[in-house]
Amino acid sequence: MTFVLAFSGSRGDVQPAVALGAALARAGHAVRLAVPPNLVEFGRGAGLETHPFGPDTGALLGSELVGRQLKSANPRTRLRAIAELTLRDGRRTQRELAALADGADVLIGGSAGQERALNVATALGIPYLPVHYCPLRRNGVVSLLPAAWLPAGVHRASWAGLEQLLWLGIRGAERTLAADLDLPAPVGPAAGRIARTGVPEIQAYDPLLFPGLTAEWGAARPLTGFLGLAPETRALVDPGTGDDGLDAWLAAGPAPLYVGFGSMKVADPAEFARTLAVVTAELGLRVLVVSGWGGLVAAEFAAHGDRIRVLRSVDHAAVLPRCVALVHHGGAGTVAAGLRAGRPALVCWHGADQPLWGRRLRALGAGTAIPVAGLTPQRLQSALVEVLRPERAAAAERAAAALIPPAAAAERAVRIAERVAEAAIRRSRGDAVQAGTLSVVVPAYNEEEVIGECLDRLTAQLGAITEIVVVDNNSTDKTADIVRGYAERFPQVVLVREAAQGLVHARNRGLDAATGALLARIDADTRIPEHWARTVVEFFAADTAGHWAAACGRGEAYGLPYGDRLGRAKKRLRERDPNGVKQVPVLYGSNMVLRAETWAAIRASVAMRRDVFEDVDMGLCVTEIGGRNAFLNNLTVGVAPRRMETGLPAFVRYMACLPRTLLLHRRWGLAAGAAFVYVPSIVVLHAARLLLIRAYDRRTGTYGLRNMLRSTEDRPAP
Repeated sequence: MTFVLAFSGSRGDVQPAVALGAALARAGHAVRLAVPPNLVEFGRGAGLETHPFGPDTGALLGSELVGRQLKSANPRTRLRAIAELTLRDGRRTQRELAALADGADVLIGGSAGQERALNVATALGIPYLPVHYCPLRRNGVVSLLPAAWLPAGVHRASWAGLEQLLWLGIRGAERTLAADLDLPAPVGPAAGRIARTGVPEIQAYDPLLFPGLTAEWGAARPLTGFLGLAPETRALVDPGTGDDGLDAWLAAGPAPLYVGFGSMKVADPAEFARTLAVVTAELGLRVLVVSGWGGLVAAEFAAHGDRIRVLRSVDHAAVLPRCVALVHHGGAGTVAAGLRAGRPALVCWHGADQPLWGRRLRALGAGTAIPVAGLTPQRLQSALVEVLRPERAAAAERAAAALIPPAAAAERAVRIAERVAEAAIRRSRGDAVQAGTLSVVVPAYNEEEVIGECLDRLTAQLGAITEIVVVDNNSTDKTADIVRGYAERFPQVVLVREAAQGLVHARNRGLDAATGALLARIDADTRIPEHWARTVVEFFAADTAGHWAAACGRGEAYGLPYGDRLGRAKKRLRERDPNGVKQVPVLYGSNMVLRAETWAAIRASVAMRRDVFEDVDMGLCVTEIGGRNAFLNNLTVGVAPRRMETGLPAFVRYMACLPRTLLLHRRWGLAAGAAFVYVPSIVVLHAARLLLIRAYDRRTGTYGLRNMLRSTEDRPAP
């Protein structure tokens, strides 16, 4: 597989890309790295094929546009500066990136310049796989506002507001740049357009800092952990200390305070140097100043002798564990490095995502944060006293032990990239995505007793089914072995694995991997009847206007004592309108199908919670994008009666998911009707049904009170 990684920004933005690129190369893939001209040697030093693209970061940060207009207190001035930057550098960036990405399977890019990468990937017909270093999409966990206690709806609104504000500022430039690549004019923020592609968005930071975010975003935006350089890669790119005496200096006295601001410019380096020198002298601290691009120079500290050491750069992995604490700007990379070293930090933030990281360190108990603007000796000293408290160091050490290791984070990101490339390659192979191609997705967890019959029925209809994707969700029985046996006989059978436990994760994995224009989803114990697949394909083939976005049919439980009589009665009712179609708000999980573009449009919106009906949620997501769900009278499958045999308390808890799902989608009237009318009625019906089922002995075909006393395990399977 061939991956192009395009990352703009400073070294802190590019270093995680180098870590990911090196991991992809170790996995045997071809990697091309595109970075700003001033960071090309950094990429090449890691042994990666590296090309320049876009503007030089150092020159850009030092420009009038960034230095003054982008930092203006006037929002309109800032928006005009963003629009000017977008158009000024966008044409060249797109042109250079299009040449570099030609022939790639996947284009991977960071959040800086995401619109350029999305345009190029769309023009080339390949997936764009985003990598984010902090939360950037709407969610109810993390807010742009410094008030974690606010309701989740306010958090989401803050992100939506930012998206729209930025879009209003750059939409003219974006439409011009899209036209340069012969693309249709974009109609909304990039966040929504990226989500509609259905490609996951890698979150390259640790879930420890954002509890609850994994549960909300799930597989759509997986949190992989911070991407750090592997030891062998670090050995190649380590710039050295620039001073052979650093090791001796570190060993000669107490652990120093690390001070560094990366690529951030210090407004008044001389004043900051005086403030830092006075405060650290009063606290009795030695100081290691890493000047970076911030403008701090050794001459400003010359009067303080050997107590303050100034270097251009250091190896964070080697040096930070030997420091007592950190003072830095709050970039994601430095936050990660400090936490991995187990050291508390004072974030002196400038802007962007830096206040967010400061708040997260404070929430962990591993640091605090203050704005660098208006910094006084008193404020700095107070903050340092807080950071140097023993409990802050203890919290940082606990965090270090809980972080996802860099190797594991890189492995997770590599697996995601490979899955995206695999799906793209399979789609392109032989024009797989043609109108009428049908992929059937079967999530499976310990289904060895039923998966064989399910696959027998599916493979018998391979004339209409073009692909069968079975998702092994960590089965501990022979499920995966059985599926492999079918895959050896039928190349249309594909086995994939989803490590995240749960139906929603397995479902998403399968739908993402499927290559058909139509994506069906059934359960492993579903028994499809003859002509089921042909019915699906013919229905959508006849819908030439694209009126229907998704479809479903009913499920009839097999193996019930009254099943034959009830089935015949229902069949007579259906025969009154055998080919009837009606619009419904929801879908039925054991017997449903979506257009591939429908799944792409709702992929980022489906809930990843276990306390809702996932199929009802999907159906409502379809209606919320303006799609229509069809219910087909002639599309009926057999389903196992496992849910019907559930005990009454468990069944009540299960049915409570329905009003909860409707509330999630703000269907207040439907939720009230479900809670006070439908659910109570179904519970009463279930109680009566349960008596019949438990009293029945399938082996003898008789009813009896003694049968009701047997455990579920003693009852024969249908």
